[in-house]
Amino acid sequence: MRTYNNISTGQWTIMLPDDWRQKPGESPTGRAFYFEAADESKGAYISTWGRKDPATSVDELAAYREGEVGRLHDMPDHRWEILVQGEKEQDGIALSFADCLERGREYRIVCLGLTRFPWLVRVSLHDYACSDYAASQEWFQPIINSLAACPIPAE
Repeated sequence: MRTYNNISTGQWTIMLPDDWRQKPGESPTGRAFYFEAADESKGAYISTWGRKDPATSVDELAAYREGEVGRLHDMPDHRWEILVQGEKEQDGIALSFADCLERGREYRIVCLGLTRFPWLVRVSLHDYACSDYAASQEWFQPIINSLAACPIPAE
C-alpha cells in the first residue's frame, strides 16, 4: 500500500506519494515546484497564482485548461488525445481538469486547476511511462482526489 505526504500552502493541499522528492524543475512560466517519483516515471508540477477578479473563477479555469491543452497540441511529433475535460464549481471553489494521453509515446498528463478567490493553483501530473491507461488512472486517482482548498480560518 502506498503512503503519502501532505503538501500544503495553507490555501490548498495535495497528497503526493512519500517517495516523491522536490527537484529543480522548469515550467512554461518558470514558477512551478516540481516533484518526481524515485524511479523518475511520474512527476507533478504545482504552481500558485494570484487572481484579481473574484467573479471569473470558472472562466479563468476554462482558459487555463484550454491553454494547457493547446500547448500539448503544439508539441511536434505528438498526437494527444483529450480523454476527459471540464470544469465545475461549488461553494466558491472551482475545479478544472483535462486528462490527456499520447498513446504512441506512452505519456499521460492530467491537468488540474483549483481556485478560490484570490488564488489559483495549477497541478500537472505526468506519467512518463503510461503503458497501461487504466493502471495510470488507478495510480493517480488518490492524488487527484486529495487536491483541495484548505478551510478558511474563522475570524
